[in-house]
Order: sequence, then structure tokens, then C-alpha cells
Amino acid sequence: MKFDQHIIDKYHLTPKELNLTMQSYVPLQLKSNDYFLQEGQICDRIGFVKKGMLRSFFYDEQGNDITTAFYPEGSLIIAFESFNNRLPAKESIKAIENIELMIIRYERQKELYQLIPAWNHICKDLADVMSREMIERAKSFQVLSAAERYKKFCKDHPDLLQRVNLGYIASYIGVDIATLSRIRAKR
Repeated sequence: MKFDQHIIDKYHLTPKELNLTMQSYVPLQLKSNDYFLQEGQICDRIGFVKKGMLRSFFYDEQGNDITTAFYPEGSLIIAFESFNNRLPAKESIKAIENIELMIIRYERQKELYQLIPAWNHICKDLADVMSREMIERAKSFQVLSAAERYKKFCKDHPDLLQRVNLGYIASYIGVDIATLSRIRAKR
């Protein structure tokens, strides 16, 4: 796992605190289609993606698979509500490629909050960033057309276009695969 120098500087992590943090994370490998978290389970770990990609999703009332996020290399994976409040997860997180992760368990993360007070600020700031991203995504469904949402996805995530199944992309931008095919044909 690699911590960005910006994080070390911003939160004034000492070499000892950084070492303690690094020792708290352990490697985990998942194969494509393995679950990091299944709907209904309580999230008991946070993951950092070193290699590969995952996605989060849920099933709507009609049984449609709705993709809510993609997690490529460098992403932090957490079901915040489930992890923080010890509630069953409302969505699943599944590998769509073979992946390598570094994970920390819930109990160890709680210990880090006590041992390294900066972790409280780091996690609060991460939650704020994720919350802003969710609000921006929700807003895009209100103000952008399907074609505009696809264009924005392509602009924001060009690296995912060759790695992610078109059905997942269609679901993520809120259209069916036929609509996405028509949008792509017009481009």
C-alpha cells in the first residue's frame, strides 16, 4: 500500500504513525466474481485496491442489477453506513477482475482511531469526499440526459471503458443496454 505524500503532510503523520498504519493493513486476493461484501452482511473491513477492479451494486424491485460505483486501482472500498453503524449492507461489492487488496478490519481501524488521532480526520474527510461525489452523481440524473451522462462517464473514467462490461456502464448511468448502444452508435 502506498500513502500519498499529500496525506502524510496534510495530517502530519509521523514515521511511527505511518509504520503503525501500514502494519495494520494485510493483503487479500480475490478472483473475478468473488465478493468483497454481500448485501445483508455487516461490512467489517476497509479495502485499498492495489490491482484489479470491483464494483458495487444492488438489485431493484424488478430484480435489475444496478451498478452504483466502480473501484479501480488506488480506490478505497468501504460501505460507510454498514461499517460505521454496524448495519447490514444495502449493496454488494464484487470483483470484476482478479484483484489484490490491502485490508484493515473494523476492530483494528477502531484501535487506530485511538492510537493515531489523525485517522479520525482522514476518515471524516474521505467520507466528505465520497458524499460530495454521491450528491454530484445524483444531481447528474436530474439535469443531464442519458447521452450527456455517458459522455461525462467517458470523460471522467476513460480508463474504465475498456475494462468494464457495457451492461455495468449502462446500469451505472441509468439506462438499459439497448439505449446505451444507440447512444454509442450516434457518437
